[in-house]
Amino acid sequence: MRKYVLRLLLGVGYVILLTTLLLYQMGALGKRREWTVAVLGTLFLGIALAVVLTLYIRVNDQIRRQKESLNGSGTAAVQEPGEAQKTSAPQSTSVLGGSYEEIYAHFLTVMEVCDLSERELEVAWLLYRGYTNRQIGEALYIAETTVKKHVSHIYQKTDVQSRKEFRAYVQTTAVSVAPLSQTDLPV
Repeated sequence: MRKYVLRLLLGVGYVILLTTLLLYQMGALGKRREWTVAVLGTLFLGIALAVVLTLYIRVNDQIRRQKESLNGSGTAAVQEPGEAQKTSAPQSTSVLGGSYEEIYAHFLTVMEVCDLSERELEVAWLLYRGYTNRQIGEALYIAETTVKKHVSHIYQKTDVQSRKEFRAYVQTTAVSVAPLSQTDLPV
């Protein structure tokens, strides 16, 4: 809710600053001054506009990503270290409700038998966490078409047909999990 209010405030602030800049340039605001004062005033208002617009875009992107992660995977938002995992489905094993380290260790152990390449493993982890193809591409600096190809290979190697099946496959595969150190975790 706070992000929506912040987005609204930033949008209103942007409109006010833009209107002020236009009125200033038309000479409706303040008296005509030297050209240096006019240039500096315009520069100041322009920088303020850029800052407000950048903040507005960031907040908007965060809201969009949050909606995509909640709607895209059908389960939870992307989980970060230290956050509790929130899913609409009940937890079936103790690993799912465990810490980030336990979840990642379980994931790695399950994927070990799938013979994934290093890049496919990176894509699979983000796929498991609920990222969209676009988000995976942005996170790994690869094209979305390349992500689609990796996802296709992952599905073939794990014998699943969808993201939901892939997530269920990882969650329901029972394996013994050894604890990981902090240095083994992905960023």
